[in-house]
Amino acid sequence: MQIPIHPFVLSIMGTLERAGYRAYVVGGSIRDLILGREPNDWDVATDATPSVVRALFERTVPTGEKYGTVTVLGEMPVEVTTFRKDGRYLDGRRPESVEFSSTIEEDLVRRDFTINALAADRVGNVLDFVNGLEDLRNRLVRCVGDPGERFREDALRMLRAHRLVAELGQGFRIEPRTLQAITENAHLILQVSWERIRDELVRILMSESPGVLRDLYDSRLLEYILPELADCYGFKQWNRHHDKDVFEHTIAAVESSPKKLRVRLAALLHDVGKAETFSLGPDGEGHFYGHSVKSAEMAEEVLKRLRFDSHTVSSVCTLIREHMTRHSRMGPKGLKRLIARVGKDLIHELLDLQMADVKASGHPGDLSEVLRLKEGVEGILASGDPITVKDLAVKGADLIEWGMEEGKEIGDVLKAMLDRVLEDPSLNTKERLRGIFEELRGETKRETGIGGSM
Repeated sequence: MQIPIHPFVLSIMGTLERAGYRAYVVGGSIRDLILGREPNDWDVATDATPSVVRALFERTVPTGEKYGTVTVLGEMPVEVTTFRKDGRYLDGRRPESVEFSSTIEEDLVRRDFTINALAADRVGNVLDFVNGLEDLRNRLVRCVGDPGERFREDALRMLRAHRLVAELGQGFRIEPRTLQAITENAHLILQVSWERIRDELVRILMSESPGVLRDLYDSRLLEYILPELADCYGFKQWNRHHDKDVFEHTIAAVESSPKKLRVRLAALLHDVGKAETFSLGPDGEGHFYGHSVKSAEMAEEVLKRLRFDSHTVSSVCTLIREHMTRHSRMGPKGLKRLIARVGKDLIHELLDLQMADVKASGHPGDLSEVLRLKEGVEGILASGDPITVKDLAVKGADLIEWGMEEGKEIGDVLKAMLDRVLEDPSLNTKERLRGIFEELRGETKRETGIGGSM
């Protein structure tokens, strides 16, 4: 078997070989090329030491020199790593020591999965010491050597196995002995930093097969990294609008979502509060009053635990909090308030989430309410009517010029002005807003009986 190697990578390999060293393309790029996929990145393994690599190439970055890795820059970044053997893993993440090796075989047999332990020379001939090619043909994700030992070395490999299944698709599955080892060692995932867990979860969510999340429950990983979602497994809804339990509905909503991270995160967590808000009516109908608010509160805890940035946390929680809002419950002013609460940059993602929620329900074809909301929102946005305080014809500086003192009261007055403008957009001129300002100041004086900054 021969595979096509990128010309820039070939040039790196050629430079190393002309200097008297060996060089091989290794890892996921070989796997992807054999599967007919475009590699996301390229890695080269060599018997040249990092100092030699730096000397041979003009532009390099010492990205992991302690572990033998130097990144060569050019048409794209290529990691060049010295053949190595790992010492013992004491922290469940990285080896306590790295010993450089003289053979490609020793380098390959230390890797995580057989399909990642392939190499190719500059001609494109594939080297396989672990039956990785057979596992590729059989669509299996299998550990190199003893799976329990591999997971005790680095527990994140358990989640990575599921992520590979999600990203590779094409009928891939985890080999039974490897899967059993994940189940037995699932608790070790808590040794891994939340940032690393987050990154793997995001790749699963953003893959073409996010339904692999179901497998995380079966392998027990979910109960450790997302116990809030695991608690939804088998939770029957007793509701005519739903034909699935909360967990299955959630995964179906994720699968029905567009590949937008905030939308998929919101779909993943939009109903985690249902177990805590469930009540059964006298007619046997299940209710979840306030579940959107409770789910948003729980989602905030989950996202912070996973070390998401504050903007993502805030945006996803807003989507979850508003996901039950429907057009039939509001007029034009209500629509404007919804857009103001959610934000113009997020309102279409709310519609995406609502679409996915309906598609995952017991009536997947009944999108009429969401479509009416979408039509109403787009009409408001197209009208150019003011929606937020930023759209007002006056700013805080104008209020100070009119006699107000700096402070939070300025924001309160601007919000009061916006409330009037939402009712009547024609009020949004500086002159008419000055009139509203004077009116509000008069009301304040009458309520307090004294003058003031307002």
